[in-house]
Amino acid sequence: MTDELPGSRPTPRAWQLAAGVVAAVLLVVGVGLLIARAAGFSEVRDAIEKADSTWFAACLVAQVVALAAYADVFRGAFRWRGGPDPGFRLSAEVMLASVGATRVFAAGGVGAIAATYWCFRRAGFATDDALVRVLGFNTLFYVSFGIGAWVAALLTASGAWGEESLALTLPWLLLVPVCCGAAAFVTQPGRVERLAVTTGSLPRRALGYAIAGTAWVRAVLPDPTARRMVVSTVLYWVGNVACLWASLRSVGESLPLPELVLAFALGQAAMILPLPLGGVGGVDAAMTYALTAVGIPLALALVAVGVYRLFAFWAPTIPALVALVLLPHAGNRLGLLRADPSLR
Repeated sequence: MTDELPGSRPTPRAWQLAAGVVAAVLLVVGVGLLIARAAGFSEVRDAIEKADSTWFAACLVAQVVALAAYADVFRGAFRWRGGPDPGFRLSAEVMLASVGATRVFAAGGVGAIAATYWCFRRAGFATDDALVRVLGFNTLFYVSFGIGAWVAALLTASGAWGEESLALTLPWLLLVPVCCGAAAFVTQPGRVERLAVTTGSLPRRALGYAIAGTAWVRAVLPDPTARRMVVSTVLYWVGNVACLWASLRSVGESLPLPELVLAFALGQAAMILPLPLGGVGGVDAAMTYALTAVGIPLALALVAVGVYRLFAFWAPTIPALVALVLLPHAGNRLGLLRADPSLR
C-alpha cells in the first residue's frame, strides 16, 4: 500500500465533489418523497409547519460535541504509545476531511479510512502501523456503539425501561455478544500473532489487518493513557443520539432513552453497510422506519429524521468538502510534526 489515497490524487477533483453532492441531494429527495407519499403529503406538511425550530440549536450543539469528540479520538490514536501530538486544530481538520471523503468516495466509511491512513503515512508512520491504527480507532467507535445498542436492547426486552418486541431487540442481544466473543477469541495472546498476518493474498491480508486492528482496540481499552480516547468515542455517540432526541422534540415527540438508542442504532447500521455517498437515502429511510417501529407516526418520524440529517449530514458537508480539498496542506503540516512541534 502506498501513502496516497486510492488513485494518484490525495483529494478528489471539483467535478467529483459536485457530482457527489448533486447525487446525494437527488437521492435523499427521492427517498423523502417516497416516504412522504406513504405518510400522506398533507400530514408531512402539517408536521413541518408545526415543527419548533428552537430545538435546532440543541441539534447544532449536539453535533458540534460529536464532531469534536471524533477529532479527539483521531488525536488520541495518533499520539498513542509515543506518536506525535497533532493538536486539536489539526486533528479537527483531518476529521473534517475524512467526513468529506466519506461523502465523495462511497461505501461503508472507506473514504474516511483512506483519508486518515494517508495522513498517518504523511506523518511518518510505517505502512502497517498506520493502517492498524486507522482500522483500530474506527473499530473502537463501533465497540462503544455495539455495547450501547446491546444495553438498550436488554433494557427494553426485559421491560425495565421501554417496551419493544423481540424483532427489534433480539438481533442486538445476539449479534453483539457473538461479535465481542469472536473478537476476544482471535485476539488472544499467542493466537493473534498467527492470525494477524499481513502477507499473502488480498483476502488474507485484509483479514490480517482487520484482526490486527481489533487487537489494537484490545490493547487500548485497559490502557489508562488511552482513557480519554475511549471516553471520546462514547461522547461521539452521545452527541448523535442527543441530536436525534432534539429533532424528535422539535416535532413534539419523545421516546424512552433505550428505544431512542435502538432507533438510532438501526439507522446507523444502514450507514455501516456498503452504500454510496455515506449511506444517504438508506440511512434516512432506515431511521424513519425505525422510529415508526417504536411508536412515532410516520409523518412526524420523517420530519424528525429530516431535521436530524440536516445537522448530522448536511451541515458538516460543506466544511468537510473544503477540508478534503485542503487535505494536502494538512498533510504537509503532519509531515513536519516531528521536526517542529510548534506547527501543531
